[in-house]
Order: sequence, then structure tokens, then C-alpha cells
Amino acid sequence: MKKESIFGIVMYLLIFAFAVVYGFTVLQRHFQDSAMTAVWQYALYIIGCIVVGIILSAILFEFGHALGAKAGGYKIVKFTILYFTIYVDNGKHKFGFRRFNGLTGETLIVPNYAKKEKPNPLPYLLYGPFFNLSWFVGALICFFYFNKTGSRFDGDVAYAFLTVGIISLILFIYDIVPIKTDVFTNGYQLFSLLKSKDYQGYNDLLAASNDNNGSIAISDDKKVDKPVKQVNLNRVEGKLLSVATFIDEKKYDEASKLIEEILAKPEELTNKPFLEVNEQKIYIKIMTTPFEEMSEYYNNEISLSLKRDISSDHTLIGIRTYILMAGLFDKSRSECALALSKVAKAYKNTLPSRKHAELVLFNDALEKVCQAHPKWELDIYKLYE
Repeated sequence: MKKESIFGIVMYLLIFAFAVVYGFTVLQRHFQDSAMTAVWQYALYIIGCIVVGIILSAILFEFGHALGAKAGGYKIVKFTILYFTIYVDNGKHKFGFRRFNGLTGETLIVPNYAKKEKPNPLPYLLYGPFFNLSWFVGALICFFYFNKTGSRFDGDVAYAFLTVGIISLILFIYDIVPIKTDVFTNGYQLFSLLKSKDYQGYNDLLAASNDNNGSIAISDDKKVDKPVKQVNLNRVEGKLLSVATFIDEKKYDEASKLIEEILAKPEELTNKPFLEVNEQKIYIKIMTTPFEEMSEYYNNEISLSLKRDISSDHTLIGIRTYILMAGLFDKSRSECALALSKVAKAYKNTLPSRKHAELVLFNDALEKVCQAHPKWELDIYKLYE
């Protein structure tokens, strides 16, 4: 288990322990004075407070990110609150349900150099946590205001504010602690950014990752081309983008060299990048290595845990790698069909800047499996733009 997973588990355990202590001290004492006498009524009251707290925190975080992005000189290309998403696709704003990498939502941005020559990412990273902390302070003020009346009903209102505020405080603390977990928190990003002072590298990476065509936006009608493979090579994310670009261009030697460079520093990898770089490594080997040699490598060098993780990865990178593994070496049509059943959703969730390239790579992998097993009739899963 990687250390960021351990940190994440520890954080969740601490949150759970705090919730238990809060429940058996503060809330249990309040229940005795509550206007709600039935346990089920009070349980619904607490559940409602938790739901409201999570939703409110999600809104505050992401609106804070959005306002911070505007203040810092960025364009917003994706705005997600609990899967509800407004995103930009080929210059048009669309609405849908999207997965996200975050606690309760995600705001993806690109530098808007037409507005600001040197966009500043600090407001984008700080406003969300600041809004949440401000709400906690406001909730405390409301708690003391309503709790002083002595009325049971006002007491219930007061403790509702307190509980909702506590949820915001918990999420704020989790988000602002500068440690690496499976969630890419604001605290970790801030710590890394302030340590490196590499604002331009951060902006280049944002542009390469999130812009519709992988270039850096200067204005709506003018772009400055900056190939992804030249962007921010000192960051793991930039290296992964470079690997993807080399694979797009079928420069497998360059991609493999960079993959080994990434794997040589496992301490820089969280679970998601670790899985992606291994998927790309296996994909290249399958596409370039003779079958007998690759079969031996597959059986002896790829662990069962890695195979299981790849089978559970519902990205296009994961699916194209897994169908090659399951189809060519395990010879399992059912496993291929199960993975392929998720390909339409995976394509939908792929970043616009990567959609065309990933479609081509997926179709190449699918064609290889179809040639090996023409009777499986898997060509119906081929993707089209």
C-alpha cells in the first residue's frame, strides 16, 4: 500500500473518530434537551444536517474556486458540484453528470493570457477553503445566537447550525492539510506550489491538461502552440502528458524511456499516476513485443494486484490496456465484453484535449483483439467521433 493511501486512511479514521466523539458528547447531550423526543426523529434531523453540510461545503468550495480562478486570470472549462457539471466542449457550454477528482467537486481551469499576462493560481487554491472556513465561523455565530434563548426549538436550530458548520470544518481541515493523499487537495497543491515557486510551470500544465486542443489560450481567436511533450517536465503530471503524446505519435522508445524515469521515483507517484504509467507501459509492450516474449512477461512480471487494478480502471487508458491483456493472453471474451461495456462512458469522461488521440489508440487496441478473435464480434464497440 502506497503511503498516500495510508495517509488518506488515517485522515478518514481521524474524521470518523471525531464524528463519534461529537455524536456521543455534544449531540447526545443536546438530544436530552431537544424538542424531538423520538430517536428516529433526531436521527433524521442529524442525517439532514450532514447532507446539508456536505452540499453547502461543496457549493462553497467550488464557487470559491471559480471566483478565485477569475481573480487569478483563468478561464473555467469544467465546474462540478457532486457530479452536476457545467463544462466547455469545443467552445460551447454544456451540462451533464461527470466524475471528478476532489472531495465534493472539481473546477478545471486554463490560463487566460488575454486577461492577465501572468495568471496567479493562489486565489484559485485559497478561495474555496477560505469560503468554507468563513461559513464555519458564521455557523458558530448563529449557534450562539439561537442557543442563548433557552427555547427547545431554537436549541434545535442552533445545533443544526453547529453540526452543519462542523461538517464544513472537517472538510476544510482535510482539504488544507499539506499531505499527499489519493485526493488532490488544495493544501497539497498549495504546499507544492509555494515550495517550487513554479507558477509558469503550473499554468503550462493546466493549459496542456484542460484546454480543448492542448494549447495555451491567448485569446478566443489566437493560440500559441506548445506541444505537450515540452510542457513542465519536472512534474509527474507533465511527464504523463508527455508519455501520452509520444504514444500518440508512436514514438514508443521515447515514451518507454520517460516511463522508466517516472517509475524510478515511486515516491512522487500517487495511486492514480502509478496505475496510469503502468498501463501505458503494458500497452506499449503489447503493441511492440512479439507475442511469445510478451506472453512470458505477462505471466511472470505483471502482478495479480496490478491486473486487478487495471481491470477496475474505467478510463480509456485502462480499458484499452485491459482488453489487450484479457483478449490476447487470458483469452477471455467475457472479460473483454465487461470492460468494453464501459467504453462509451469512459470516452464521454475523457478530457476534450485527449478525446481524439485516445479514440485512435482505443480503436487500435480493439482491432488487435478483433484480429486475434474474429468470432467474438467485438468490433461493435469501435468508437466514432
